[in-house]
Amino acid sequence: KEVTELVNAFRSTFPKQTRPSSRAAFLFSWNGPVFRSEFEKTLDKTEELLGKHGGPFFHGKQISAADCAWAPFLERYAAQLPLLHSGLRPYDPSRWPRLGAWYEAMDAEVPAYSARVRGDEDSWRKVLAQAGYGNAGVPPDLVEEDAEHPQPAVGAWATYAAQRPFLARTPAEE
Repeated sequence: KEVTELVNAFRSTFPKQTRPSSRAAFLFSWNGPVFRSEFEKTLDKTEELLGKHGGPFFHGKQISAADCAWAPFLERYAAQLPLLHSGLRPYDPSRWPRLGAWYEAMDAEVPAYSARVRGDEDSWRKVLAQAGYGNAGVPPDLVEEDAEHPQPAVGAWATYAAQRPFLARTPAEE
């Protein structure tokens, strides 16, 4: 029951009145990118949810269906929010420590996340620059690359790939 509630909390946490999109979900209203303050409220609520069971995952120390349901959206936010709003980094532990711990735990403890789910800034930048992915056909102005705060390095891939010689060195190469 608790895990179901965490999955369902998704609906009340993410910004309202946003355009449906498989590649830019919850990023754009019908008039352009959602305001930074709305994303900050969303991340604050997510931080609060992650604290309910002690983390680092939504339901405590083990991954659950709640993490699986939230992962695609939080992963996009990690890569896409810094491109829309300068300095808005969901994985920043100084602003959102529980969310930062969640990203770190997903990378370290869930090889399938870092190998297949987690994207990279370059790929998401290309998606956001295209017309028609939730942005009403008008690509947004994107923030320049932030060399001081790169997206965190993928940690679990090396462990995962070490036992699978048929895999490429990095998820990007794969």
